[in-house]
Amino acid sequence: MTPEPEEPADAERPTPAAIAATEHPVQITVGLVEDERVPDGMVCMGSYRNGRLVGRAVLPPEAWNQITEFGIFKDPVQIVLVARTAPPGLQCQLYAMVPIPDDDEEPQEPWSASVPGSAYESTVGSAEGEEADEDPAVAPIPLGNIVRYERDRVHPESLPLEAVDVLRKIIDGDTSELVDRALADLLGL
Repeated sequence: MTPEPEEPADAERPTPAAIAATEHPVQITVGLVEDERVPDGMVCMGSYRNGRLVGRAVLPPEAWNQITEFGIFKDPVQIVLVARTAPPGLQCQLYAMVPIPDDDEEPQEPWSASVPGSAYESTVGSAEGEEADEDPAVAPIPLGNIVRYERDRVHPESLPLEAVDVLRKIIDGDTSELVDRALADLLGL
Protein backbone atom coordinates (compact mmCIF):
# COMPACT_ATOMS: atom_id res chain seq x y z
CA MET A 1 0.00 0.00 0.00
CA THR A 2 1.20 3.43 -0.80
CA PRO A 3 0.39 6.24 1.61
CA GLU A 4 -1.98 8.98 0.47
CA PRO A 5 -0.08 12.13 -0.49
CA GLU A 6 -0.58 14.81 2.11
CA GLU A 7 -1.81 18.23 1.10
CA PRO A 8 0.79 20.93 1.60
CA ALA A 9 0.01 23.09 4.63
CA ASP A 10 -0.16 26.19 2.44
CA ALA A 11 -2.60 24.67 -0.09
CA GLU A 12 -5.43 27.04 -0.81
CA ARG A 13 -8.78 25.87 0.39
CA PRO A 14 -12.00 27.35 -0.92
CA THR A 15 -13.13 30.36 1.04
CA PRO A 16 -16.58 29.88 2.56
CA ALA A 17 -19.24 32.00 0.89
CA ALA A 18 -22.74 33.09 1.80
CA ILE A 19 -25.46 33.87 -0.73
CA ALA A 20 -28.30 36.29 -0.10
CA ALA A 21 -31.11 36.96 -2.59
CA THR A 22 -34.10 39.24 -2.79
CA GLU A 23 -37.36 37.46 -2.05
CA HIS A 24 -39.10 39.19 -4.94
CA PRO A 25 -37.74 40.78 -8.11
CA VAL A 26 -36.77 44.45 -7.76
CA GLN A 27 -36.52 47.22 -10.32
CA ILE A 28 -32.97 48.05 -11.38
CA THR A 29 -32.04 50.55 -14.07
CA VAL A 30 -28.74 50.59 -15.90
CA GLY A 31 -26.74 53.08 -17.91
CA LEU A 32 -23.22 53.69 -19.12
CA VAL A 33 -20.90 55.39 -16.63
CA GLU A 34 -17.71 57.24 -17.46
CA ASP A 35 -14.76 55.83 -15.53
CA GLU A 36 -11.10 56.35 -16.41
CA ARG A 37 -10.20 52.91 -14.99
CA VAL A 38 -12.15 51.06 -17.71
CA PRO A 39 -9.78 49.18 -20.06
CA ASP A 40 -9.73 50.14 -23.74
CA GLY A 41 -12.43 48.40 -25.74
CA MET A 42 -14.72 47.95 -22.72
CA VAL A 43 -17.62 49.95 -21.23
CA CYS A 44 -18.70 50.55 -17.64
CA MET A 45 -22.32 49.78 -16.78
CA GLY A 46 -23.76 51.53 -13.74
CA SER A 47 -26.66 49.86 -11.91
CA TYR A 48 -29.17 52.06 -10.10
CA ARG A 49 -31.80 51.34 -7.48
CA ASN A 50 -34.29 54.19 -6.94
CA GLY A 51 -31.89 56.58 -8.66
CA ARG A 52 -28.89 55.59 -6.47
CA LEU A 53 -25.79 54.03 -7.99
CA VAL A 54 -25.45 50.60 -6.33
CA GLY A 55 -22.81 48.99 -8.53
CA ARG A 56 -20.54 49.27 -11.54
CA ALA A 57 -19.38 46.49 -13.83
CA VAL A 58 -17.01 46.46 -16.81
CA LEU A 59 -18.47 44.76 -19.88
CA PRO A 60 -17.58 44.31 -23.53
CA PRO A 61 -19.60 46.66 -25.75
CA GLU A 62 -21.37 43.66 -27.31
CA ALA A 63 -22.78 42.67 -23.91
CA TRP A 64 -24.00 46.23 -23.30
CA ASN A 65 -25.62 46.25 -26.77
CA GLN A 66 -27.50 43.02 -25.93
CA ILE A 67 -28.64 44.41 -22.58
CA THR A 68 -30.12 47.47 -24.28
CA GLU A 69 -31.38 45.67 -27.40
CA PHE A 70 -33.32 43.06 -25.44
CA GLY A 71 -34.42 45.43 -22.66
CA ILE A 72 -33.04 43.05 -20.04
CA PHE A 73 -33.69 45.42 -17.14
CA LYS A 74 -37.10 46.74 -18.24
CA ASP A 75 -38.78 44.33 -15.81
CA PRO A 76 -37.83 43.76 -12.16
CA VAL A 77 -35.16 41.08 -11.59
CA GLN A 78 -34.01 39.03 -8.63
CA ILE A 79 -30.79 40.34 -7.07
CA VAL A 80 -28.22 37.98 -5.56
CA LEU A 81 -25.23 38.85 -3.41
CA VAL A 82 -22.33 36.44 -2.89
CA ALA A 83 -20.21 37.33 0.17
CA ARG A 84 -16.83 36.07 1.36
CA THR A 85 -14.66 37.07 4.27
CA ALA A 86 -11.46 38.60 2.85
CA PRO A 87 -9.37 41.70 3.55
CA PRO A 88 -10.33 44.42 4.32
CA GLY A 89 -13.44 42.72 5.76
CA LEU A 90 -16.21 41.42 3.53
CA GLN A 91 -15.89 41.06 -0.26
CA CYS A 92 -19.20 40.76 -2.13
CA GLN A 93 -20.30 40.36 -5.74
CA LEU A 94 -23.72 41.61 -6.78
CA TYR A 95 -25.64 39.91 -9.61
CA ALA A 96 -28.96 40.33 -11.40
CA MET A 97 -30.58 36.98 -12.15
CA VAL A 98 -32.12 37.52 -15.58
CA PRO A 99 -34.60 35.03 -17.08
CA ILE A 100 -33.34 33.31 -20.22
CA PRO A 101 -35.90 33.31 -23.02
CA ASP A 102 -37.24 29.88 -23.94
CA ASP A 103 -35.92 29.08 -27.43
CA ASP A 104 -37.27 25.54 -27.51
CA GLU A 105 -40.11 26.61 -29.76
CA GLU A 106 -38.87 24.51 -32.67
CA PRO A 107 -41.50 23.84 -35.31
CA GLN A 108 -42.89 20.32 -35.20
CA GLU A 109 -41.90 18.29 -38.26
CA PRO A 110 -45.02 16.84 -39.99
CA TRP A 111 -43.49 13.36 -40.24
CA SER A 112 -42.37 13.14 -36.56
CA ALA A 113 -45.72 11.80 -35.31
CA SER A 114 -45.29 8.63 -37.40
CA VAL A 115 -41.83 7.81 -35.98
CA PRO A 116 -41.88 4.99 -33.40
CA GLY A 117 -41.24 6.27 -29.91
CA SER A 118 -42.36 9.82 -30.62
CA ALA A 119 -45.29 9.51 -28.21
CA TYR A 120 -42.89 8.60 -25.41
CA GLU A 121 -40.55 11.50 -26.23
CA SER A 122 -43.41 13.98 -26.39
CA THR A 123 -44.74 12.73 -23.03
CA VAL A 124 -41.30 12.95 -21.38
CA GLY A 125 -40.73 16.32 -23.04
CA SER A 126 -43.99 17.73 -21.67
CA ALA A 127 -43.15 16.48 -18.16
CA GLU A 128 -39.77 18.22 -18.37
CA GLY A 129 -41.52 21.36 -19.60
CA GLU A 130 -43.68 21.39 -16.47
CA GLU A 131 -40.57 21.28 -14.25
CA ALA A 132 -39.03 24.11 -16.25
CA ASP A 133 -42.05 26.28 -15.42
CA GLU A 134 -41.35 25.80 -11.71
CA ASP A 135 -37.67 26.73 -11.96
CA PRO A 136 -37.16 29.17 -14.83
CA ALA A 137 -33.72 29.28 -16.41
CA VAL A 138 -31.77 32.37 -15.40
CA ALA A 139 -28.37 33.86 -16.15
CA PRO A 140 -26.35 35.99 -13.74
CA ILE A 141 -25.34 39.44 -14.95
CA PRO A 142 -22.64 41.06 -12.79
CA LEU A 143 -23.64 44.42 -11.33
CA GLY A 144 -20.50 45.13 -9.30
CA ASN A 145 -18.45 44.48 -6.19
CA ILE A 146 -19.20 45.67 -2.68
CA VAL A 147 -16.71 45.87 0.18
CA ARG A 148 -17.66 46.17 3.84
CA TYR A 149 -14.77 46.99 6.17
CA GLU A 150 -14.23 44.68 9.13
CA ARG A 151 -14.93 47.47 11.63
CA ASP A 152 -18.30 48.16 9.93
CA ARG A 153 -19.59 44.60 10.09
CA VAL A 154 -22.94 44.25 11.82
CA HIS A 155 -22.79 40.46 12.29
CA PRO A 156 -19.06 39.57 12.51
CA GLU A 157 -19.94 36.13 13.91
CA SER A 158 -22.23 35.19 11.00
CA LEU A 159 -21.34 35.44 7.31
CA PRO A 160 -24.93 34.63 6.14
CA LEU A 161 -26.47 37.33 8.38
CA GLU A 162 -23.84 39.82 7.21
CA ALA A 163 -24.63 39.02 3.55
CA VAL A 164 -28.35 39.56 4.16
CA ASP A 165 -27.63 42.89 5.88
CA VAL A 166 -25.44 44.13 3.00
CA LEU A 167 -28.08 43.17 0.41
CA ARG A 168 -30.87 44.76 2.46
CA LYS A 169 -28.94 48.04 2.63
CA ILE A 170 -28.34 47.99 -1.11
CA ILE A 171 -31.99 47.31 -1.94
CA ASP A 172 -33.60 49.49 0.74
CA GLY A 173 -31.26 52.41 0.15
CA ASP A 174 -29.51 52.57 3.49
CA THR A 175 -26.04 52.69 1.94
CA SER A 176 -25.15 56.30 2.66
CA GLU A 177 -23.29 55.34 5.84
CA LEU A 178 -21.04 53.01 3.83
CA VAL A 179 -20.30 55.68 1.23
CA ASP A 180 -19.64 58.28 3.94
CA ARG A 181 -17.20 55.97 5.75
CA ALA A 182 -15.39 55.06 2.54
CA LEU A 183 -14.99 58.75 1.68
CA ALA A 184 -13.79 59.51 5.22
CA ASP A 185 -11.17 56.76 4.92
CA LEU A 186 -9.98 58.09 1.56
CA LEU A 187 -9.73 61.64 2.89
CA GLY A 188 -8.07 60.52 6.13
CA LEU A 189 -10.83 61.91 8.36
